Amino acid sequence: MLKTTLRAALAAALSTPLAAADLAPDYALIPLASHHYGDWGEDDGDDFTEFNPGLLFTWAERAGGLNYTFGAYRDSMADVSLHLSAAKMWQIGPYAEAGIVGAYLHSFGEGYTGFAPSLQVNYKHLFINAATGYDDGVYGVVSTGLIFDIGR
Repeated sequence: MLKTTLRAALAAALSTPLAAADLAPDYALIPLASHHYGDWGEDDGDDFTEFNPGLLFTWAERAGGLNYTFGAYRDSMADVSLHLSAAKMWQIGPYAEAGIVGAYLHSFGEGYTGFAPSLQVNYKHLFINAATGYDDGVYGVVSTGLIFDIGR
């Protein structure tokens, strides 16, 4: 009985306009393409898939003034990957913002799983994200896609 009452109370609370506005994402991102550069420490014949469609949702300027993003996409090894990130973005123009992104990526195949820091620029309905790293050389990936305002 108590369990049923709690479920009903939770469902009622989440169905209010205020709660729905807080839970609904603000943006939908559609990753489209990537370009790999530099020394990946792999054989020269590595062939990355540079068409990376997916769907990510962003909750903007929430806890700590950060943007939180969650979703999935086709990674550069043609596997499904989950994306979870937090970003600090700053307005740099009327239609542009730039920021620092800390993402955790999880490939369900042979793609990358781990932490991936990057820099991102958003301009109108386009984003460009650049992640880089070093081991014995410099390597990285530049990704791009579309942004659609769907939220508050």
